[in-house]
Amino acid sequence: MSLFPDARIIIITMNINEFLFQSETRRRVDVKEAVSAILASDQNHERLFVHALSNGGARRAYGVAGAYRSLTGKPLPVKAFLLDSAPGIPRFRRDLHALNVTAKKLSWLAWLPYWIVTLASVCAVFVSVNWMPKWFWRELVWGPTEGTNDMNLFDKDCVKGYVYSKGDLAIDWKDVESHAAVAEEKGYKVVKKRVQGAEHVQMFRGKGGEEAYWGFVKRVWGMGMGTGEE
Repeated sequence: MSLFPDARIIIITMNINEFLFQSETRRRVDVKEAVSAILASDQNHERLFVHALSNGGARRAYGVAGAYRSLTGKPLPVKAFLLDSAPGIPRFRRDLHALNVTAKKLSWLAWLPYWIVTLASVCAVFVSVNWMPKWFWRELVWGPTEGTNDMNLFDKDCVKGYVYSKGDLAIDWKDVESHAAVAEEKGYKVVKKRVQGAEHVQMFRGKGGEEAYWGFVKRVWGMGMGTGEE
């Protein structure tokens, strides 16, 4: 709000139940208000910037782009797409860490059953993703991961920015760099920032602090608008 005070901001969240158990069809129904807001704008003057936090944010962006494509037959006209602490594929230890963040807020009576269900879920997802055909986890993992690099969904002239850290215990930095490499191969303009000493979705707390973090955000947006440094 401070950087872009005149911008209209649409915030879309995703909880654990929606992340793990909802179908992509249902997710696209859930984002219809966001799509309607985009369609209601003046497309000739709209400047759309997507800032996705973690895999949930990337999945929501994928859902919005898919719903927009279904309605218009066109890719989402996004100028810049910033992926913060994302995307990543299931990794046993990292998934346990990510889901355990919620458990810290529970009482000890609720914690034990939650932890048992979490452990069983993470085991099942890890085995399935790494040993089953891709179609088995298409909606949960591979569709959104590959979809955020799909030019049928996200405009080919979109600038892709990645901000991530080796200190992120939820998302493997190698997965992020792999995704960025695929984006470059497909023809997207890509810019990356690997932050030292930052935890998951807290890149602004790493080396350089908020100044470096928001500076990167402005750089990505400037590149998308053709006014920033590459």
